[in-house]
Amino acid sequence: MSSAINLFDKLCLVLAWLSGLIAFFVMAVTFTGVVMRYGLRSPLMGGFEMIEIGMGLIVFTAVPLMVRRRGNICVTVLIDKLPPSVVRAMGFLADLVGAGLLGFIAWRVWLQGVRLLSYGEVTMELRVPKGLIAQGMSVLLVVAALAFLICAIEAFRPDRPKTTETAGGL
Repeated sequence: MSSAINLFDKLCLVLAWLSGLIAFFVMAVTFTGVVMRYGLRSPLMGGFEMIEIGMGLIVFTAVPLMVRRRGNICVTVLIDKLPPSVVRAMGFLADLVGAGLLGFIAWRVWLQGVRLLSYGEVTMELRVPKGLIAQGMSVLLVVAALAFLICAIEAFRPDRPKTTETAGGL
């Protein structure tokens, strides 16, 4: 089981690196668009669409690693005063709720992608099928939901990571 979790953690890390590459691409497209628009008086065709799609992909590719490393917001006003077993149980429930919500959203986004594909919806300039974009984001949401499930499983492991810096073993 731990080798599967290690493999999943590597996938999350690869997705985070992909997120960084997409961010670089968005930056390069933005820079090129500005230079072309103001320097050459000719806008970059499809630049806005590339940035729009890239911004969505940046978020969805980064979320699984954020979940595995426990980078999400945690309010600790009461948690510091509770016994460790209650904190673990609360973390377990929160992870299950997170997995359920992301799973539900992934399912709905997938169905929206199917609907967009059936209508033949594409972006205006680049003609990228909107349904494929939605379905790609749905798959990434499933990966994030799995990250929450793995965190829920690890909540009661005796050798689980203790801090946000070491969570997920990455």
